[in-house]
Amino acid sequence: MKPIFFIFAAVLMEVSAAPDGKQLFTMNCSACHLLDQMVVGPSLVEIRGLYEGKPDDFLKWSIAPQKKRPGAIDMPSMVHVGEEGLRVIYEHIMEVSKGAVEKKQEKGDPYAASPTQAVRPQVMRIFMPDASPASIAVALDDLNGLCWDAGSSRLRYAWTGGFIAGFSYWQGNGNGLAEILGPVRYTEQASPFGADTAMKFLGYKLKGGLPVFRYTAGARMVTESYSPVAEGMGFVRSFSVATPDAVVLDFPAQSGVAVTADKGKLEGGKLTLTPAEAAAFTLTYILK
Repeated sequence: MKPIFFIFAAVLMEVSAAPDGKQLFTMNCSACHLLDQMVVGPSLVEIRGLYEGKPDDFLKWSIAPQKKRPGAIDMPSMVHVGEEGLRVIYEHIMEVSKGAVEKKQEKGDPYAASPTQAVRPQVMRIFMPDASPASIAVALDDLNGLCWDAGSSRLRYAWTGGFIAGFSYWQGNGNGLAEILGPVRYTEQASPFGADTAMKFLGYKLKGGLPVFRYTAGARMVTESYSPVAEGMGFVRSFSVATPDAVVLDFPAQSGVAVTADKGKLEGGKLTLTPAEAAAFTLTYILK
């Protein structure tokens, strides 16, 4: 007969090993799927309508998604999550979408007259080099792109040239990485709020075809968005930070990158802001 404390420890190990549907959804799905409106992918309300009572169909689609919507970005395979993980994600979606109603979408496409797909802003959930599986590739325009990591709620790097080639990823059924079509010109090794700050991704919405990311950095609520510079290589990074205290953000200087801020004091790679300044400020990155 096993001692009671051994049995109790075994039970605890089993409980802790069980996958968490909400956590797995946040890490793998929330970048593209919101509750009641379509962004990159369909809303949870629409997914419920398609797969309610059909967990096996949901599982098959998630592992090997097919082209379904003309003009929409293809969903990457979620095979890396595993069957058990996908099933608890399904249960989470069914639970949180219960009783929710789809929001009406604004009509019209401001980029309909774009001569090439490259000019159109693009947001793609795909595995990227040097980033977590919850990466989001963003084409700001036909010259400037960036990788934003929903797993750690931060910018990873920015590049210039083309966007990305996903053939290796798609050919590998989710096991490969996208190829960046241009040189990386700016990188961040940690969140500007500090490597030890607890980060939590809350999703994003599209504005003008580009994402506005929402997350918490410790007790602070943050939104972060990007747009291309008026011409040439670079990007504008806009923040809104709700905080009762002064904020010091770390943007280490890098060769070939000129950074300016419209608020606060930027000195030695550190930006100091009062609470009022932190409420809305932008940084402009010129890539030389």
